[in-house]
Amino acid sequence: MAEVIFILGGARSGKSTYALRLAKKKGRKVAFIATCQAMDKEMAQRIKLHKKIRPKDWQTFEEPRNVANLLNKIGTEFKVIIIDCITLLVSNLMLKGRKEEAVIK
Repeated sequence: MAEVIFILGGARSGKSTYALRLAKKKGRKVAFIATCQAMDKEMAQRIKLHKKIRPKDWQTFEEPRNVANLLNKIGTEFKVIIIDCITLLVSNLMLKGRKEEAVIK
């Protein structure tokens, strides 16, 4: 049976760093699913820094919304899969379905 570890914490509290440390201990074949989108310069810079600290042999998938299909596609190819981050995934899904006239200003 597969092990699932769900890491919770506040914004910029070290969740990603902790997940990276756990994954490094668990195995070599790691998939990193990034849900973040570079919507501004600050986020683009943060993404760049996050990419730098990940081991080169890990495979990164950039998937802002359709994580379920991606997980089905990659199947059991990887020993460890990190989804970073669920909050952004939910936000991306909500914004995708948003209609401009429904936005409260």
